[in-house]
Amino acid sequence: MEAAAELAQRLRAAANERLAGQEPLLLVAAPLLALLAARAVHAAAADVADRGLRTVLITLAMATVKLVPGVSGYIAAEKSKVVEQLQSGSASAKKNLRTELPAVGDPDGVIGELQALKDKDVRWQGKCSGTVYIAGSESEGHFSLINKAYSMFSHTNPLHQDVFKSVAQLEAEVVAMTAALLGSKEKASGGQICGNMTSGGTESILLAVKTSRDYMQSKKGITKPEMIIAESAHSAYDKAAQYFNIKVRRVPVNKEFLADVKGFKRCINGNTIMMVGSAPGFPHGLIDPIEELGELASQYGICLHVDLCLGGFVLPFARKLGYPIPPFDFSVKGVTSISTDVHKYGLAPKGTSTVLYRNHEIRKVEISMEYLSSVCCAIF
Repeated sequence: MEAAAELAQRLRAAANERLAGQEPLLLVAAPLLALLAARAVHAAAADVADRGLRTVLITLAMATVKLVPGVSGYIAAEKSKVVEQLQSGSASAKKNLRTELPAVGDPDGVIGELQALKDKDVRWQGKCSGTVYIAGSESEGHFSLINKAYSMFSHTNPLHQDVFKSVAQLEAEVVAMTAALLGSKEKASGGQICGNMTSGGTESILLAVKTSRDYMQSKKGITKPEMIIAESAHSAYDKAAQYFNIKVRRVPVNKEFLADVKGFKRCINGNTIMMVGSAPGFPHGLIDPIEELGELASQYGICLHVDLCLGGFVLPFARKLGYPIPPFDFSVKGVTSISTDVHKYGLAPKGTSTVLYRNHEIRKVEISMEYLSSVCCAIF
């Protein structure tokens, strides 16, 4: 003990002797500057880990270019031109907007105005891929059938299933039929596929992400959730991340423009709640390696959502016709949820989508018990 104390005294004396000639301000500032430098290095390393070296370098390069005299002003001017073009295009339409309720109702006049507005729309039949999926005349065939069916239930409120039991049954049938297309009858699915209808693909994605977050919090206690998506994933996942306070780790696609499984694996950590695969992805129309992502999800005990918003009513039939379609649905071990838009190639009216879950344990966290309690209180 005495030897240690003596050594400490000698080290202290040596340090004081060495620093005796230094400026006091420098002695105070040096540790602070070193701390700031260390924090900057740590932040830079974390940024590279989150976004990747290439993305960080591109961001730095763009920021550097903007420092060149005139470049920043040029970019701002070009942005202003785009904004002006967008605003000028709608200026004439805004002049004719009705801004107050009419003093007297005019049913016939309203229908005439609606028809006049509709006549000004683009003639989209057979020309707008990815916009409208039902072909043909509005007064014939499937188009006419949809219009009649929609008008029969346009005033129902699905929230009150005790009143509109017909709508509850129709939802259950749509969910069951969609699930059957996506592997619910396969033994590997577990036989518990369930879900509900939504207003569109974005809502289906939002619900799947929120449910995955809450499910992983209940299973693993994760409070700082992260999800891993490919650069080709739909922008709705970024929206979901902002809504539900989830950190996004976006992985560049591989040389085949598919989700990079190895890149996904490198991003998995203790806060990872889910991964996302697309079948197909919107930018390239390619099917991500869902089977490999499923193996990864199973290995690490995290959720895997498959975005079938576009392919849900195409791939099952393509597979049935004999096309070499890789596994993409609940027959894949590790897939915990799927989103599928019925209003695309399901040929239903906008907006109709479904979100499906592998089992009831996952789906039950989607439903807000606080909301149900408030509804019961309001009723009784």
